Amino acid sequence: MIKRALPALLLAAAASANASVIELGSVDKNYGSAKGNVNPNTGIRKPCDKVTGNAVTVKDTASGCTRFNDEFDFSTIDYKSIDSFDLTLSFSNTNDFFKLVNTKTYENWFVGVGDQADHVSSSLMSMTKSNAVISQTFHIDAASHADVFSNIASSGKFYLSFYDESWVVSDFTLRSASLRLNGSNIAADVPEPSSLALFGVAMLGAAYARRRRNQLM
Repeated sequence: MIKRALPALLLAAAASANASVIELGSVDKNYGSAKGNVNPNTGIRKPCDKVTGNAVTVKDTASGCTRFNDEFDFSTIDYKSIDSFDLTLSFSNTNDFFKLVNTKTYENWFVGVGDQADHVSSSLMSMTKSNAVISQTFHIDAASHADVFSNIASSGKFYLSFYDESWVVSDFTLRSASLRLNGSNIAADVPEPSSLALFGVAMLGAAYARRRRNQLM
């Protein structure tokens, strides 16, 4: 019986020693000009976006105004591998509309994910249309964003941008953004105590089976 169970014990011990996907850390930003907030009018952030105390009004492309872009640098977070990202945004006013002649043109905002400030994945993610303040989480992995994911994971930098497909210039209010990393960390190769105990049982079973086999020979 032990001989039959031994392969399963060894496999369970090995699987237990391997790290499961965990939350590695996050990069969090609150936008606006208030103390402790990120002012998106500096660096790669665009000067055409209006800043208030606790938010930034993001505009779509207009003459002389490039799109909003922000960098999330997670290179200081220790990790062995990254399985996915979860990007949570807090925003409002994505459902405004404009009347052109007899036609209502609604805003249609999308989130862009890039491995560089000027290189964005072709897989844009649709934002919920809401005038009230809401929170929405977007999942990014190698399957959904194959054209940028590996470069983001290796460089330690994630670039956020927004796109609107309405016919006229429009805007929405971005309050905060949180980028969560999911994967395995550097310490994942060290077996947990429970894994060591399971591995010890497997080894004892192997020794017992070998001894029994020698006695029967």
